[in-house]
Amino acid sequence: MIKILLVDDHQLVRAGLHAILETAGDMQVVGEAGDGAEAVRLCREHAPHVVLMDIRMPEGMGGIEATRRLLRQQ
Repeated sequence: MIKILLVDDHQLVRAGLHAILETAGDMQVVGEAGDGAEAVRLCREHAPHVVLMDIRMPEGMGGIEATRRLLRQQ
């Protein structure tokens, strides 16, 4: 099972991706985040295999900075 974390500041985008990915059968969405800081926290909590990250999020930490922090944690 491939564990996926969805990160986007638009809830509707996350919901759509979630619905599509869950139908694949071998993928499980383990969390959804609305900003980079929440993404970093959820990665620690759920240890996903894949993070689908929006790089342009206007509020809080953006996707590029969140990705930098996630890479430093490895």
